[in-house]
Amino acid sequence: MDPSTLIMPSATIPIPSVDAALRRAERRVAHRVPCRVRSFNSALGKPVSVVGQTVNLSANGLAVQIGRPIEEGTSVEVLLPHLDGEPTRLCGRVAHSRRVLSGTFEVGIWIEPESTSS
Repeated sequence: MDPSTLIMPSATIPIPSVDAALRRAERRVAHRVPCRVRSFNSALGKPVSVVGQTVNLSANGLAVQIGRPIEEGTSVEVLLPHLDGEPTRLCGRVAHSRRVLSGTFEVGIWIEPESTSS
């Protein structure tokens, strides 16, 4: 199987392949704010929402710390606070998920272009 695609029941969706050196070269800015991450849990057959905190932001993504892992390739929606009171909504896909502390996971999310809304 080509690792640059995600197999879903109804379709094969390409996930951008980014060279690791290029991905690491992208400037990240430390930024900690509360956030909410929504995803669809196929085992439960329903959407799941978890509250966490952002770790950093970059031009094409962000990292969040939450209390559970999310499988790589999973579509997610991230809600971030905004000064006008309405949350900013970002849609993307999980690029990686790793345990950083007992019960805490860092989830890297690639943001899909044109997904930002407030």
